[in-house]
Amino acid sequence: MAVARGVVLVLSSALLMCSAASATDVEITHLRFYVHEVEVGTNATVVNVASLHRNSSKFGDVNVFDNMVREGPDPASRLIGRAQGLAVHASLDGRSGLVAINFVFSDYGGYSGSGLTTQGPMGETGAWEQSIVGGTGKLRFARGYMVSELVASTNTSIAVVFDSYFTLAA
Repeated sequence: MAVARGVVLVLSSALLMCSAASATDVEITHLRFYVHEVEVGTNATVVNVASLHRNSSKFGDVNVFDNMVREGPDPASRLIGRAQGLAVHASLDGRSGLVAINFVFSDYGGYSGSGLTTQGPMGETGAWEQSIVGGTGKLRFARGYMVSELVASTNTSIAVVFDSYFTLAA
């Protein structure tokens, strides 16, 4: 009995050491970029495609977007790609929902021609976190998370910073 407990203890310790070693060997990539959305006018990058309009709530609304991804918060900063996806207002109070985004990089150094795919909640205030569920090109098999926060807002547009942290398959 004591020998069996000793073997289990040794195997458990070996598994913990292997897990700790592999966790420290993982390289985490951090990318920061800014999404610029134009909400009204002839150059609008977001469109409401479904709405119940039963009351003042946004609950049930579905928006589709093709926003600009830029290097910085300034609308004149270098265009590095597009953020294409959909947002569903899925809370009864209309203050949060679900968003799915494909970030397609066209001019982002070594990531040009590649993309990240995210899914998760969206909010109207504060920071919110989404899961990175995949990628394409050099970002294939990306897994991680992305933190987003509104950094600028006007009557016609918004800018949101996206800090992404992910690993890639070896």
